[in-house]
Amino acid sequence: MITEYDSQTPLLQEILCLIKNQGPIPFDTYMSIHQSHPLYGYYSRGTRKRIGKRGDFFTSVSVGSLFGESLAMQCSEAWKQLKMNGSLWIVEAGAGGAELACDIVDWLDKNEADLSKQLSYLFIEPFSHNQKEQQREIEKRIGKTDRFCWVTGCEDLPSFCSPVILIANEFLDSLPVKRITFRNGCWMEQYVGINKENKLNFIELPLSARSGLDELIKKLPLPQIEGYTTEIHTEALKWITKLAQKLNCCLLFIIDYGLAEEEYFAPWRSNGTLRCYKNHKIFSDPFLFVGMSDITTHLNFSLIVKTAEENGMEPIGWLDQHHFFMGCLEKWHSRDPLFLSKNPQREQWIRKFFMLSHPLFMGNNFKFLLLSKNLPLSLKLPGLKFCQSKKP
Repeated sequence: MITEYDSQTPLLQEILCLIKNQGPIPFDTYMSIHQSHPLYGYYSRGTRKRIGKRGDFFTSVSVGSLFGESLAMQCSEAWKQLKMNGSLWIVEAGAGGAELACDIVDWLDKNEADLSKQLSYLFIEPFSHNQKEQQREIEKRIGKTDRFCWVTGCEDLPSFCSPVILIANEFLDSLPVKRITFRNGCWMEQYVGINKENKLNFIELPLSARSGLDELIKKLPLPQIEGYTTEIHTEALKWITKLAQKLNCCLLFIIDYGLAEEEYFAPWRSNGTLRCYKNHKIFSDPFLFVGMSDITTHLNFSLIVKTAEENGMEPIGWLDQHHFFMGCLEKWHSRDPLFLSKNPQREQWIRKFFMLSHPLFMGNNFKFLLLSKNLPLSLKLPGLKFCQSKKP
């Protein structure tokens, strides 16, 4: 169990000074500083020490290139079914060190030469340090970077003349959230303050009119149980809204761990889904290792879908990663009838497939939500073969 409290981190000292000067800050403000501070933020300092065996957590991309190759196959099928004879833009948000991008582009280069020639890949990446890491990874694995470009936010996306495929893999869960608690018959917002020991702690304050939480809470099936605490993904909702308003025609893959609304707000889930990662250990105190650990929450996929629908997008698929990869098997077989034959290379492939798809590993925890805007509803992707519902 992690119990260390490092009071000497520069970011912690900066946050303590901020609160002493301005008073308690909303939790989403604290989380934003923790993740995105230009000098000391967890996400703004690059990805090399965060992800993988020597980092803080694993992702599907960490398993190997198979995850990216499977997404590349979906992109290829969409390009063919939509008869996109012109250019194809793939946009990725929260691309980390560009490993997924390289896996996708490398597979398309080797298997879809016609599409590859038309491909442009755009990163939504606000941090310059991460952009440099991504450029280095592309130069090492792909060579030239002429097909790749960068913007810092959704508002900077160009106007596209053709459908865009956008990938958000484990991105929305990292965006700041509001935390609320039901106390004495009403909902309170959790702020971050300082206790008598000069340490950060949670403080409950009345909802601010500026936060917009009051109206949002009225629309949610929240259990009114004394002390019940949960999260509201306000920044994720804003991101979906901006994206839908900016793109006229798109296919969006959201891959993350999360729940449908009825499970997210289950009465027994009384402490929400907030969790932190460091050195592959999980803990619940977001005030440990300030700026040096990952703070994340499960997504409320139902609320994501409602926001998308309100902004002109339609859900076309909702399933777990297990069923997504099971759906891809037939396509893999049609491309290579011997892909399950016994040889060392195939055995390695099978192990990776097992890790990504088995319900006891990554297959059940990660969910796929596919959204479209102004695209034919007849789109049939391999990964959706066993999809039983369009939305949570």
